[in-house]
Amino acid sequence: MNKVKDNTINFIIDEALLLFMKKSIVSVTMSEIAKEVGIGDATLYRYFKKKQNIVLASIMKLSDSVLEKYFTIDESKSGYDMLVSFYNAYLDVYHDHSEYFKFIFEFDAYLISEKNIEKLEYENEVNFYKEIFYKCYNKGLADGSIKKKDDVEVFYYATTHTLLSLCKSLSKKNVISQDANLKKEDELKTMINIIIKSL
Repeated sequence: MNKVKDNTINFIIDEALLLFMKKSIVSVTMSEIAKEVGIGDATLYRYFKKKQNIVLASIMKLSDSVLEKYFTIDESKSGYDMLVSFYNAYLDVYHDHSEYFKFIFEFDAYLISEKNIEKLEYENEVNFYKEIFYKCYNKGLADGSIKKKDDVEVFYYATTHTLLSLCKSLSKKNVISQDANLKKEDELKTMINIIIKSL
């Protein structure tokens, strides 16, 4: 019975995520999700008491898949090479799934607009990226392949927020003509190279 329930929940999350990405988080209703899944509204509410719960479950599932596929770092490499892989993962995700960053951009706005939303699970998920970074950084210090940062926490947040913001910005449609003249991935590669040179 639990397996059936888990399969149903996963199916609902997958379908809701597709709807959120196709339309937008704000515009999709619980009734639309229920209709897409092929169940009644009351049944959907039995699994997810409110829309916030489906949105959080969707972002968690998406984040898990990105973390597993792109941020699994080869620990046999030097700390420097591990950090290079860590930062290049942003480029790989953007190249393969730029819509991921568009969804994150929407999700951030949704988090700000919603009251009483439970963010702890999502915050814990985000901390996995920080743990990976620190593993790479500490190995780099131990093997001498990188320089010690004055404030490693500031360095981590400054570099990852910069890359995340750039990925979110590049995932949106072009606003001005200059945007169309640049290859978006080249902008991202340039920023990653600047970060890597500072290691």
